[in-house]
Amino acid sequence: MKLWKRTVLLMLVTLLCALIPVGTLSLYITGKRSLNNAAETYGRQLENGKILLEQFWDNSKYEQMSETGKKAYMGFQFQRCCGEGMALIDRKSNAVIENLTDYKVVGLENLGLKDEGDPYAYKIQKLGQKYLLLQLEPLSRPEGYEVLSVREVTGLFAELRQTAVWFLGIYLSVFLIAGLFIYMMMRRTVEQMEKLQEVAEKQELLMGALSHEMRTPLTSIIGYSDTLRHVKLKDEQKDRALEHINREGKRLEALSGKMLQLLGLYQNHAIQMEMTPAGELLKNVIDMEREPAEKKNVQLKTEYEAFSMKMDAALMESLLVNLIDNALKATVAGGSIWVKAYEKAGKKIFEVSDTGIGIPEEELGKITDAFYMVDKSRSRKEGGSGLGLALCVKVAELHGGFLQIESQPGEGTTVRAVF
Repeated sequence: MKLWKRTVLLMLVTLLCALIPVGTLSLYITGKRSLNNAAETYGRQLENGKILLEQFWDNSKYEQMSETGKKAYMGFQFQRCCGEGMALIDRKSNAVIENLTDYKVVGLENLGLKDEGDPYAYKIQKLGQKYLLLQLEPLSRPEGYEVLSVREVTGLFAELRQTAVWFLGIYLSVFLIAGLFIYMMMRRTVEQMEKLQEVAEKQELLMGALSHEMRTPLTSIIGYSDTLRHVKLKDEQKDRALEHINREGKRLEALSGKMLQLLGLYQNHAIQMEMTPAGELLKNVIDMEREPAEKKNVQLKTEYEAFSMKMDAALMESLLVNLIDNALKATVAGGSIWVKAYEKAGKKIFEVSDTGIGIPEEELGKITDAFYMVDKSRSRKEGGSGLGLALCVKVAELHGGFLQIESQPGEGTTVRAVF
C-alpha cells in the first residue's frame, strides 16, 4: 500500500476513534437527561402522594385498631391519597400492603433505591420487553412504611433507540464526508507532488540533453573563432568560417529559445484560455509563415471550417508554426503544405500536411522526443533544434488534446492536433 493511502487510512481510523466516544457520550447524556426528567415528574407525583397520606393520617384511630383493621385502614388511606402506579410497602416485613401498579412486586429487599443526595433517585428494571422506572419514598406517619412508584418507560427507551439510530446516521455521514474529503485532498496533494516530481525529472533530462546538444555548435564556434584569431586565412576561407559561426550561433539561439519555451510550458506559466475562432488563428499563422515559404518556393495553402475553441492563442500559434516549420524543412522547392482546421466526430482538429520526404515508420515513435532528429545533418543545416514536436505535444496536452502523425517516405507527412 502506498504511503499516502496508509496516511489516509490512519486519519480515518483516528477520526473513527474520535467519533465513537463522542457519539457514545452524546447518546448517554441524552438518555440520562430524558430519564432524569421522567424521574423528576414521577418523583413529584410520589412526593405529593406521600404528603397527602401523611396529612390525612389519624394516628389515634390507627393505634386502637387490630392488625387486620390497621392494614385495611392503611389500604383505604393509600387509595385515597395515592394514584395508580404506586404500592404501599411494610418496611419491617417487606410485604406489600396495597398494590395499585400493574405488576407483582417482589424482591423488595434488593431494590437499593434510596440516595440521600438525590430526592428523585430511581432504578431501571427490565421486565421482559418492558422497562420500568422504580422510585421509593419512606413515610414519617405512620413509621415503618414506604411508598413505591412503578412507572413504565418502555416508550422512552424506544425513543432513545431511535435517537441512537439518528446519531449513528449523522456520525456515519460525517465520517463518510470527512473521509471522502481527506481522501480527495490527500490524493490531490499526491498528484500535485507527482506532477512536480515529473516536471523536475523532465526538466533535468531536458537540461542534460540541452548541454549535450549545445556542445557541438559551441565546439564549432570556438574552433572557427580560434582559427580566425591565430591563422591567416584567405578572404574566401574567412567568409566560410564566419558563415559557419553565424549559422551555428543562430542554431544556438533557436535551441535556447525553444528550450526556455518548453521549460515554461512544463511549469504551466501564464496559460490564458479564451474562445478563439479557428479561422483567425490560421490567418495569423499563415501571415507569419508566408515569407519563409515563398523564399523556399513552397506553396502554403489553407482551408478551415467556421468554429471556435477555448485556447491560449499564443501557444496554439506556436504549435502550428512549429508544425509548418518542420514541414518546410522536409519539403523541397515546388512542393506544397496544407494547413487545415475542421471538426470531425465531435473533435476539433488542426492539420498540417506536406509533400516532403516523409518519415520512416521505425522513426515515428521517437520524433516527439526532445532533441530527436530524423536526419541530423539536414536538420542542423536547416537550423533545427529537435524541440519543435516536443513543444507541440506539450501545447496539445495543455489544451486537453494530442498529436496524430502519419507519414509515408517519399510522399509526405500529416500531423493532426486533435482536441
